[in-house]
Amino acid sequence: MNAITKDEVLEGLGSGDLVVVNVLKKEAYNRIHIRGSISIPRNELEAGRWQELDRGNAVVVPCSSFSCGASKLAADFLETKGYRVRAYEGGTKEWAEAGLPMDGMVSPKQYLEERYGGPARANPSQTA
Repeated sequence: MNAITKDEVLEGLGSGDLVVVNVLKKEAYNRIHIRGSISIPRNELEAGRWQELDRGNAVVVPCSSFSCGASKLAADFLETKGYRVRAYEGGTKEWAEAGLPMDGMVSPKQYLEERYGGPARANPSQTA
């Protein structure tokens, strides 16, 4: 399974060749998610909802951040079912920090403050 960057996800969302599947709990999806993503919680995915996905599309499975393991587990599962899967490890946190389009009950700024204790921080690899 290959990883995918936020820029590749953003480009692919408009192409029709890629679907972003949020596998976190429904409450987390409702709170905030990548605009254009669909919600299939991991337990529902593994219980059979994987069959709703089109094998012609690349499937991107984001997580909440680099420290979350849910996307990797779901991506591994989907690979066993024959899907072309890409893991977006930066997930919701990186997407919010980049100011990319999101939907949900809270703003990206509020999400970052509540979940990570502050506003978006510069990526350490981008600071000199």
